[in-house]
Amino acid sequence: MQHPEPHLRKNRRPAPTCGEIVQMSDTEKEPQRAIIVGASAAGLFAAYRLARGGLPVRVYEAQAPFRPAPRTLIVTPAWLRLLDFDAGEAVLNRTHTFELISRSASVRIPLREPDVVIDRARFLQLLVQKAKEAGGEVLFGHRLTQMHQDGVPLILRFAVGANRERVVPALHALGADGVRSTVAHAARKDGLERVGLSQARVPLPPDLAPDTVRVWFDRAATRFFYWLIPESHETGVLGLIAETPAQARGLLERFLRARGWEPLAWQEESPVPLFPLRFSPPAVGDGRLLLAGDAAGQVKDTTVGGVVAGMRGAAAAARSLLRHTPYEAELRSLRRELNFHALVRRVLDGFTDEDYDRLLRLLNRRGLDVLSRRHRDELARAVWCLLPAQPRWLLLGARALVRGFRGTGSR
Repeated sequence: MQHPEPHLRKNRRPAPTCGEIVQMSDTEKEPQRAIIVGASAAGLFAAYRLARGGLPVRVYEAQAPFRPAPRTLIVTPAWLRLLDFDAGEAVLNRTHTFELISRSASVRIPLREPDVVIDRARFLQLLVQKAKEAGGEVLFGHRLTQMHQDGVPLILRFAVGANRERVVPALHALGADGVRSTVAHAARKDGLERVGLSQARVPLPPDLAPDTVRVWFDRAATRFFYWLIPESHETGVLGLIAETPAQARGLLERFLRARGWEPLAWQEESPVPLFPLRFSPPAVGDGRLLLAGDAAGQVKDTTVGGVVAGMRGAAAAARSLLRHTPYEAELRSLRRELNFHALVRRVLDGFTDEDYDRLLRLLNRRGLDVLSRRHRDELARAVWCLLPAQPRWLLLGARALVRGFRGTGSR
């Protein structure tokens, strides 16, 4: 992934002083039609869609060799519907039930369609392969250092190795370089709120079936939740979202000690962006410079899941470039959904342990049926069906929303 440089600027570099290593520069003469910064899921999926649509595209990725950190992720069936190729090699497991546990209540929610547990590193390698097969280029070892966006075309400078530079003119650039996006930083669009995620692989406890995801709500620890996602019959990943990665790691270690569990391996801790609750379109690009995935905060604030949302953002960016339509117009349905998640996050931020107890106890047969049919990537539809199923949730949510906006929920 790309990382912002503290000296990132739009002006030209000063001449080298005596004794300074002179950097060799390769300048491409013809502007690229479309380039993508960052071999993330969003970046590679956009490259695949653009190449399939006949637009020449090139991805620039800082890491070389490309070895994405392993992380186990869970996605809804919407992930499968975005793909037009077999991604079976990235699939670890499928889960059919959610078990939600509060301080003094619990419920089990059977899913009509199973969620899919995937290995992020395998999926990214598969996307690299698919983007290349479709005709796209993927260049590793290219770290973005400067971006000039005052004229036409855009000018991007990449460090290649220790003392070589590649200067790339481009008509369109998509920043898909993650939560610490260099592109968003250069474009001054990187002011997103961030939270922290920590996750560890653990032996699957004997009381948890390999097709069941377990979730714990504990407001004394986090305004989010703990989860245990089975990878197989033998192992699962225990995870937590907190305000910072360090806080998440500390809370997860305490959770493990309290249960006498030993982690088999720790997965990469990372900050995760939150989608800002806005009633006007967020800044996602000016038509030449676009952002997608974590770089654009395309994350469901309720669960802090960003794979499907980021891929939907990437698909919208690809449609915009292929059809010559405004990116914001292509993003409209995704933005509505993410705004709804952001609003529900405000409600949940105002929840107490007693509220979670009441929420789970009020879940009736009609509500269970809705949650069985509607997955997390169609939350807006689910909520409009849930409220008639259990009207008392409306008052519960309204009270919590007031607390959430006042910031009185524990953080």
